[in-house]
Amino acid sequence: MPHSSSSRSFRVGFVYLYTGLTELLPLHAVYALLMASHGVSTSELSLLFALWTVTTFLFEIPSGAVADRFPRHRVLACAALAQCTGFVLWTGLPSLGSFAAGFVLWGLSSALTSGTLQSLLYDGLAADGRSEEYTRVSSRMATVQACSIAVSSVVASPVVLVGGYSAAGWISVVLTLLAVPTALRLGHGRQLVPATDAPATDGTDTDDLPAQGWLFLLRAGLAEARDTPQVRSCLLMISVLAGVSVVDEYLPVLAKEGGAPSAVIPLLLLLPWGAMALGSFMGWRLSGAGNRALAGLLILGGSALALGALSRHPGGFLGIAVFYWVLRMIQVVMGARLQHAITGPARATVSSVAGLGAQTVALMIFLASALSARWASASVLVAATSVPVFLTATLLLLSPRRLPHPSPGARRTAGRHRARPRSRADNPDRHR
Repeated sequence: MPHSSSSRSFRVGFVYLYTGLTELLPLHAVYALLMASHGVSTSELSLLFALWTVTTFLFEIPSGAVADRFPRHRVLACAALAQCTGFVLWTGLPSLGSFAAGFVLWGLSSALTSGTLQSLLYDGLAADGRSEEYTRVSSRMATVQACSIAVSSVVASPVVLVGGYSAAGWISVVLTLLAVPTALRLGHGRQLVPATDAPATDGTDTDDLPAQGWLFLLRAGLAEARDTPQVRSCLLMISVLAGVSVVDEYLPVLAKEGGAPSAVIPLLLLLPWGAMALGSFMGWRLSGAGNRALAGLLILGGSALALGALSRHPGGFLGIAVFYWVLRMIQVVMGARLQHAITGPARATVSSVAGLGAQTVALMIFLASALSARWASASVLVAATSVPVFLTATLLLLSPRRLPHPSPGARRTAGRHRARPRSRADNPDRHR
């Protein structure tokens, strides 16, 4: 049953804090080394990665429906607790079985978080009549994420030097454990009252639904993702743009191929990470941009990626940095458009479809690269990733009319009456 907020304003600061705590993990940079130090071979590590990927695939969409059925702040708390438990197993009981269990828990955590955090943020702002702020707030959240990952990579080396891999592990355990009460604070003090008899939409609290509530929300979310043109278009572009970002896995090899000394490679990798943070911070400024402007930026970014990779020179990383700068800006814009386009009762489920799509695109890139690596260099493989970027730009050019961007006044009204589904008359462009 949907509810509308009637008391305390949504606390955006806890969203930033939760994002930072779950990303500022030194174990991220060294977990492969930790496992290798306990006898895990390269082939076994590959199997663990496969187990991680399969787990996330299996739980991605169902977990979105769970986040629509139950309070989303509690789902996020469970996600952090699952990740924390996995790190405890890795650090306290290192073995192949513990590593496998940890990857399953991490995959479950990723699935529970995917779509849930964005949906909770959007509905929390909408309940306060502030949904027009979503693009700016989500842009800052992405900035916190990128900066946290970069900082965790930088601090991992001194942490390991001082305390070994176990120090990195226990610090990560503490940070993810702190994320649990942080997530719970996102629902603290928000008194919610029933608005209609439809399934829950705001995700911060819910009355008991019938047994088929979860299945209803799952079907509703998948139906909206499939049948609503605006939502379907956003999901497709978000999936492609998020999926191609995995090209960063090949950047160390590209730098080595370009003749960069081993000591310089970590510094070169800071360029794309810095560009990601800058793009995340600037993304909200493009919230009013049309599709043609976004397509032009994508063409610029794809060209910079291809030229930078094919240069086979360390200086080419400047072009790659431009690509990631553009990529993160467009991701922020398209993520906000998706949230504004969703009108059904299963926001987290629809958002999770984007996560599944991104993983699918990433898997396709990994498989294509593996098959082509016998005859293609790393520079060619990285440059080829610009092809789906150009295709996305073409899709934007073929749809010159951008998604409707509700006025602040309209959003405030939606925030007060958010339980009433918008009809075609309310949103005439929905079925373009």
